Amino acid sequence: MRRKLKKFLVLFDSLFKVLFLRQKEAVFWLSIFPTILFLILSTLFGNVEENIELKVKIIGHSKTLENVFKDIKQLNVIFEDKSSNSDNPEQINKALKELENEKLDLVVVLPDNFDSKYSSALLLRKTRLFKPVPIDIHYISLRDGSKIAKDIVEGIFTSMGLLESTTIEKHYLSQNTYDYNNFIYPGVVGMAILSVFLFGFMSDIQYFKTRNILRKFFTAPINPVYIYILTAVVNLLVLFLGVGVLSVFSYLKGVDVISYLPNLILNLLFSSAVMITFVIALMTFITKPSNLFAFQQVFFQVQMFVGGFYVPLKFTSPIIQTIAKFLPITYIVDNMRTVKSLNSIDSNHFLVPLIYILVASIITIIRSKKLSIE
Repeated sequence: MRRKLKKFLVLFDSLFKVLFLRQKEAVFWLSIFPTILFLILSTLFGNVEENIELKVKIIGHSKTLENVFKDIKQLNVIFEDKSSNSDNPEQINKALKELENEKLDLVVVLPDNFDSKYSSALLLRKTRLFKPVPIDIHYISLRDGSKIAKDIVEGIFTSMGLLESTTIEKHYLSQNTYDYNNFIYPGVVGMAILSVFLFGFMSDIQYFKTRNILRKFFTAPINPVYIYILTAVVNLLVLFLGVGVLSVFSYLKGVDVISYLPNLILNLLFSSAVMITFVIALMTFITKPSNLFAFQQVFFQVQMFVGGFYVPLKFTSPIIQTIAKFLPITYIVDNMRTVKSLNSIDSNHFLVPLIYILVASIITIIRSKKLSIE
């Protein structure tokens, strides 16, 4: 038993040095690049007030507010007069739908004759005749841009003496607020998972096959299955190293990594099982390096940009949502976000990945001979 364990340790040490330590590009792309990507995205989008123009629709007529808002560069304000039937909710509902679809960041509804009511409120606000001016502000707490637009408008109304008489209505798409850094963290972890097992583990296996390394192992007193297992273990360690570095920098950027940690570890192990079985099953079909490269690029790009890594799926089109729900790592990343209630999928986070594991395992068993010698 001790001799067999020593043999495994020697084999693991050799594989680790060949696959990771001797390939400096692997250290960068698989361990360091996820952190760099997080820092770039959090810098670009974490301070959205410095990078975007916020769209605000004000329903109701007011020359006073038109003069106030025209000089505010951060806001693109659209004034829309109320329809002839001011009690008809269709106009407001249409604006709220635009708010949900990210065509707007804020909707403000003014009462009829706002200017005259505002003037009266200013004159009488310290008397018993004072009457508040009701204003409804609709925003989406889930989006930083919407929250910032709400804060700016609230600040303007405060300076005008209106805030104490303003009705704030939150138009929820989620029960919790969040900042972009907390949202993007699981997405970058998902990207790291894809990178390690598509461009690391998958390429390693292809390297073994094209260089006839597996053939040599078949002549040695070592079961080649152990080569696949230990290669997967090496890449799993690389994944944990990369996510560890990412988590340190994410914590420094304000991400609540501690809350994510238990769920993160579980999903890393589960996603590794998904990708390992998935890759091994695919390698029974893919033999040419050119075909391997094409698959890696297509699957990586589709999963990363359609799978809800960087944009909430609930804000995407139905077609994208449908495609995303057929991809395994979509559920892994979304499940990580349940900790902060940032998920777009309500249930069955493990069902589709488990189906991938089951189908891939069956394919591998049936076509196991294709994994041996080319």
